[in-house]
Amino acid sequence: MALIDSDNPVTIEDQKKFWEDTLTNTRALLFNLDKIIYGLTHEERKSYSMDTGQTTINVTMQDMGSLIDRREKLLKQIEDLEDKLGLNQKTQIFQGVPSW
Repeated sequence: MALIDSDNPVTIEDQKKFWEDTLTNTRALLFNLDKIIYGLTHEERKSYSMDTGQTTINVTMQDMGSLIDRREKLLKQIEDLEDKLGLNQKTQIFQGVPSW
């Protein structure tokens, strides 16, 4: 299923903008999550607080498993969005072997 509905040409740019904004926001979440993980592991903090705009999240080293799981899901989501928007041009290399 495509992210952009080409049957509705009036809103194609609006749809693309929505998914680009979603990608930008997901990257920002990943950046903040990486800061938290770094703060807990390298700065040896006991806890870390993050203001999400709606609430404040407090995490500790005990939450590291769920933080890593969330990070992996965000990376997958970013990769999927980049693929759907055509930003992730993967190149394939084929090696030809002569038959002689």
